[in-house]
Amino acid sequence: MTKEEKKELKKYRTKKLIENLKEKKGFHTELITLYIPPEKKISDVSNYLKNEISESQNIKSKLTRKNVLDSISSLLGQLRTINEVPKSGLIMFSGAIPQNDTPGTERNELYLIEPPEVVTTFKYHCDSQFLLWPLEEMLETKATYGLIVVGRQESAVGYLRGNRVEVLREFTSGIHSKHRAGGQSQRRFERLIEEGEKRFYRRISTQINKIFLEMEDLKGIFIGGPGPSKEKFVKDETLDYRLRDKIMEVVDLGYGGAEGIRALVDRVQDSIKDVKYIQEKKIMQKFMKEITNDTGLATYGVEEVQKALNYGAVDTLIISEKLDLYRAKIKCANCDYTEYRIIKEAQLEETEMNIQEEVCPKCSSNSFSLLEMNTLIEDFGSIAESTGSEIELVSTETEEGETLYSTFGGIVALLRYKLSF
Repeated sequence: MTKEEKKELKKYRTKKLIENLKEKKGFHTELITLYIPPEKKISDVSNYLKNEISESQNIKSKLTRKNVLDSISSLLGQLRTINEVPKSGLIMFSGAIPQNDTPGTERNELYLIEPPEVVTTFKYHCDSQFLLWPLEEMLETKATYGLIVVGRQESAVGYLRGNRVEVLREFTSGIHSKHRAGGQSQRRFERLIEEGEKRFYRRISTQINKIFLEMEDLKGIFIGGPGPSKEKFVKDETLDYRLRDKIMEVVDLGYGGAEGIRALVDRVQDSIKDVKYIQEKKIMQKFMKEITNDTGLATYGVEEVQKALNYGAVDTLIISEKLDLYRAKIKCANCDYTEYRIIKEAQLEETEMNIQEEVCPKCSSNSFSLLEMNTLIEDFGSIAESTGSEIELVSTETEEGETLYSTFGGIVALLRYKLSF
């Protein structure tokens, strides 16, 4: 599984946690949020919290004071188990969450998150609800698009991320644009110019390979430039094959170099809007091709996909973000009989109540209990992670994504090899 696929699954899990945390409300300013940047020392954070304990002693309400002190103490206890802040920073939530509408029923809850992006500022926040908007902003799509402008005289490479356009490198070829020689000298000069062009394009490719292959969020590459230079550059094939696969469009521009970078962005804006559509279209077209041709290299449905995952046969797990299924683990306390059930989100509460009244099919006792309840996306995603399968989370905003959800139940898989069940 690539870093990008792991990141997508991590984002999904974080989104689910945010949904859960939004439901947490305190009676007073008893919920603490802590954003810790990677360069911050654990000892400094602990000292800050100890100072907050001193400040909290002044809270007039005994119950509020107790709850705040318990929340801070919970954070301090957790920090003692951490040697250093992770590379992306750390986000901690600790608070006294009421178990019903009556004060005094609060129970401290603690949550830790390694954020999807780097925490840049230390922040301590105490309120009646957790501070979630900075974390939500981190989950917003920040895809990066490579920009390459190629001209025979001048070239440039940069990227577009959000609203920011950055020129990373500029190149000049030093190739003469004109010559006065004739006859054999003319052919020799033309050959020298052609060889100079090739060296120039390969020099650019070498630098681009170094720059773009290190970008984790590189979604696509756009190439532009005047005349035939850009086509010659693409045909040269010195550009790494992994980057060549990401080329989305080659467009004509009036000029090369750094000046052409912004002109290139203006030309490809419409294409960038449709990137998610293109990605989903490609993966679903591949799935449909396998299904239509009956190759045995694609499967769909919860049971079939689960079997394929358990066999380690899944190459790419494709799941709809709209999938509202959960996988429940149910166990009999009397005989240890265990079973798993797939449950719709709307039926969770009803199922949990009914389980307590069910009779165990093995020992006939009334000792069933619900041990685990995970979303099917997270559950199957974890299996895919362990078997090295790729994961694609697909929205329903496109026709292909809607087909995945409505026609195939929201979960399908491309297989590494045929299976005989």
